[in-house]
Amino acid sequence: MTKRVRTTLDAVYEAGVFRPTRRVRLPDRSRVRLTLVPVSTRTSKAQGRLVARQRKALLSVAGIGRSGRSGISENPHRALYGTTRAR
Repeated sequence: MTKRVRTTLDAVYEAGVFRPTRRVRLPDRSRVRLTLVPVSTRTSKAQGRLVARQRKALLSVAGIGRSGRSGISENPHRALYGTTRAR
């Protein structure tokens, strides 16, 4: 019985052919099964805008973050709830 090793690799689809982005160690004409999962091509700037929008939406839903402080570890209740301790 031949040992099967699953490998994940990135590829580019071009002119009807999948081209791996790195070298693949397989003999010519090896049969493989492909599972296609599209990879995001967003720029880091677009990704940053998306994260900022999601953060803003989550903070408004959760009702936290009103203090505007980024470091809340010293007094988390005051930063999150406006009190010195849990209610």
